[in-house]
Amino acid sequence: METEGERLHEAGLTAIGQVMPPDPFTSIQNALQFYAIDEIVISTFPNERSGWMRNDLISRVQASTSKPVEHVVVNPSDIKEGAAA
Repeated sequence: METEGERLHEAGLTAIGQVMPPDPFTSIQNALQFYAIDEIVISTFPNERSGWMRNDLISRVQASTSKPVEHVVVNPSDIKEGAAA
């Protein structure tokens, strides 16, 4: 079974993962201090289901960095389908 890291590598992407504080904004700020980051990708559930979106995470991150910020919205039913595949 292929890992997420392997799939990202095959796609030409480098991803780093580590245990960080549970607050995503704090985690992003910490990562910006320690890693050479080209782009920030934030994945959330749709607005009505996402606490991060209710707390305006995307705008807060965009205002705090000059790095491009991409927002990917994940439909919960897509997660179930992906897990079954």
